[in-house]
Amino acid sequence: MTLLIQAANVEYAYGGNDVLTGATFEIRQGDRLALIGANGSGKSTLFRLLAGQLRPQGGALTLARGTRVGFLSQEPSFDPRQTVHEVIALAAGDPAALEERARELEALMGEAAGDDELTAIMDAHAAVLDRLDGGGAAARGGDVLTGLGFPFDRGEQPIGRLSGGEKKLVGLARLLVEQPDVLLLDEPDNHLDFAGKRWLETFVRNHHGAVAVISHDRYFIDRTANRIFELERGRIEGYPGNYAAYVREKRSRLERGAQLRELQEREFRKLKASAEQLTQWARQNPKFASRAENMRRKMAEEWERLESNPAPVLNPRQIDVAFNAERGSTLVLDAKALAKSFAERVVFDPFDLEIHHGEAVGLVGANGSGKTTLFRIIRGEELPDGGTLRLGPSVMLGYYAQEQETLDPSSTPMETVRRVQPMSEQAAIGFLNRYLFTRDDMLGAIGGLSGGQRARLQIAVLILQGANFLLLDEPTNNLDIPSVERLEQALLAFLDEGQGTMLAISHDRAFLDAVCGRIVELDNGEVRDYPGGFSFYEANRGTGALLTARPPEAVIPTVAKRGKGKAR
Repeated sequence: MTLLIQAANVEYAYGGNDVLTGATFEIRQGDRLALIGANGSGKSTLFRLLAGQLRPQGGALTLARGTRVGFLSQEPSFDPRQTVHEVIALAAGDPAALEERARELEALMGEAAGDDELTAIMDAHAAVLDRLDGGGAAARGGDVLTGLGFPFDRGEQPIGRLSGGEKKLVGLARLLVEQPDVLLLDEPDNHLDFAGKRWLETFVRNHHGAVAVISHDRYFIDRTANRIFELERGRIEGYPGNYAAYVREKRSRLERGAQLRELQEREFRKLKASAEQLTQWARQNPKFASRAENMRRKMAEEWERLESNPAPVLNPRQIDVAFNAERGSTLVLDAKALAKSFAERVVFDPFDLEIHHGEAVGLVGANGSGKTTLFRIIRGEELPDGGTLRLGPSVMLGYYAQEQETLDPSSTPMETVRRVQPMSEQAAIGFLNRYLFTRDDMLGAIGGLSGGQRARLQIAVLILQGANFLLLDEPTNNLDIPSVERLEQALLAFLDEGQGTMLAISHDRAFLDAVCGRIVELDNGEVRDYPGGFSFYEANRGTGALLTARPPEAVIPTVAKRGKGKAR
């Protein structure tokens, strides 16, 4: 397929850290790339380099003639006075500029080097003609917004009034309407519900050019990617296939690399022994001096080669998550005839819900379906319009906040953990080290930490609280994939060892499948119960048991809470 971007030995350093050290790769038309790597490894920086926002400090980064690159950052910027519809209309493009672009592509058709390049140019030309169709562009903008789950009737709202998640959706819609040749999407799925994710998956698969995505959603990667780029220690390693194929091939490469490294080190030890022997002989007989010098030179070259190619790490260090809670009540949550509405909109009709000790329940539903409202009722921050909700007498509630508002941005991680559980400074250092915090991170303001670091700190606080009923609101959003997998293992141990119970809002389909044995869905005021993980729910959606209330008695809306752990 046509080459769109070529990187050769690209170097880039930031803040004294090497982000890229000789990165070499190609992006071609038809590529559906997933860029993965640990938090802080430089994935977003690489995207900014590809988008032209940063310049390489070494090596070469080349775009094919006429290639247009579009970049969705984690926090897209807008004129706050513009409405959503105005942003989308501008994305459709200025007709004069689009006509000029069409003429440029028509000229390039005659200069195409081969069939593949000609096909790529013709696809780009067709996309420009589609954008020139004003009615088509407007309709497409509406389709994109609707597909991503943004209510089109809110299109006249100024951007400045939108939440961060809504702005991200508009930024994504703007980019998809622009239809660049290369799409660079940094966490595009974080604020999408299941329908929005499925829509985006289809769009990515059908895009005329190339798409590169940074995502921690393993389902999304598996359903869209045909190549994986892993950014590790400043270098890009490519793998064919989706995430599942990457996991298998990565392990195989590491094992082969470890075996090769062992052979190389064994050969080096032999060289070293020979060099030492010849050096000893040369002291007694000068005729061995030249051979000894050659052997020492060969040994030095071999050592330099070993040093320039670090040994593969079969089991890299990960966060050390281990819950330690005391078992609570058998009946953890008991809701009867619970109901809630806002103005004319019914959030949920009266329903009964019981959650028992040891259950792992996933709470799902479209954006705006009432998941956060139910969490607020459980936490006592909001009253229902009708019904009662009670927690068991020995339930200790722990809360993980999606927006991380439970953390004080002016405090430090060190102060935070010592406030939750008194401990010595040395003990706090050891504890935070388990969550991959450096000494500087521990003593710096939480507001200066990355999203991934704040997510790890929230997990650390949950563990110190000793909560036995975990309310988790999108716990995987800011974690890299290895950290998500460690969290999953820790939650399974928490459940299997009988420590407690979990209720999680999540759009991470792999997480819901790995941990949850029950799904509760909020859908247009109805509440449905599914006795299985996400795959069961997806295969049987619409057939779950409808949770309704028994004939209501005259009850005063209450939320009784006992043993609630303090959330920070």
